[in-house]
Amino acid sequence: MDALTRVRNAMKKLPVDRVPAGFLKHFEDQTDNTVTGQAEWALKTGMDILTIELDGYMEFASETPLRTTKDWGSIRPHKKTDHYFVGQYDRASRIAEKLGTNCASIYSFFSPYSVIKHTVGGEHLVNELYKEDPKAMTEAMKVIEEDNLALIDMIKDSGVTGAAISFQNAEEWRFTSEEYREILTPWDKRLLGAVREGFEYVISHLCSWGNEPNHMDVWKDYDHMCVNWGVHIERDLPTLSAARTYFDSNPSIMGGFDVRPGKLIVTGTEGEIKNYTKALIRGFGTEGFLIGCDCSLQDDTPDQNIQYVIEATKEFAQGI
Repeated sequence: MDALTRVRNAMKKLPVDRVPAGFLKHFEDQTDNTVTGQAEWALKTGMDILTIELDGYMEFASETPLRTTKDWGSIRPHKKTDHYFVGQYDRASRIAEKLGTNCASIYSFFSPYSVIKHTVGGEHLVNELYKEDPKAMTEAMKVIEEDNLALIDMIKDSGVTGAAISFQNAEEWRFTSEEYREILTPWDKRLLGAVREGFEYVISHLCSWGNEPNHMDVWKDYDHMCVNWGVHIERDLPTLSAARTYFDSNPSIMGGFDVRPGKLIVTGTEGEIKNYTKALIRGFGTEGFLIGCDCSLQDDTPDQNIQYVIEATKEFAQGI
């Protein structure tokens, strides 16, 4: 069974020859639009699934600074001939071609609120802007949503296996659950609906990259196909097996490794990493399970350690 079939089957809870595994990390060096870097990393480590990162496209591209509510209230959608679109299609299509059936390629999307957050920098300024002028920021989010819909329509024909949405901004300090549902849930659900319509295989990444627990309940009733989250950080969902009955859509599950500094995937020995990987499979089972990480890997994570994870999935399947 090739990696592409293995990942597709796992996401659909169909039989697999072994549990697939995949990780993600940022590529700040923009050489070759990160195509060579991301593709070669995936093939070198032997992983089954690569979530393509958006370094260089996470911010709203603008020729003028976007710092105030007035700035954001004046933005307009990008043209499909702009680098924002052309560059992303180039990245998606060439990575997908390079990976072929040796590794599934999953393209990332962010909600409008997250795009604003990434653009202005910091975790608090986006909230301050929204509180200052909700109407202006809502108009800006409509523009970003229009960009997202056009991008989905473009990327779905790029040859990638599927898509991932990074759901963010539900940290316990940022909003209450009620506030999140009122302010952000409609945007989330429209984005997820459009992505699910455009791609057969979709991962919902419930992001806790800042190591801050989220109100996980706000994402409980979404139409998830496959869910990945910070299992080592979230208080509401601290085990993989708990997710079997937590989400209403009964999705497949992806996760297992803590990516924070000093954790096993960063510092572990071959034996430690393989034993832990096999324990994950033993504990969850092989149906509807993909091994992954809480979030993007630390830069100092050895590639060899990822190879140990892949080797362990093969050994488990062989009864070793």
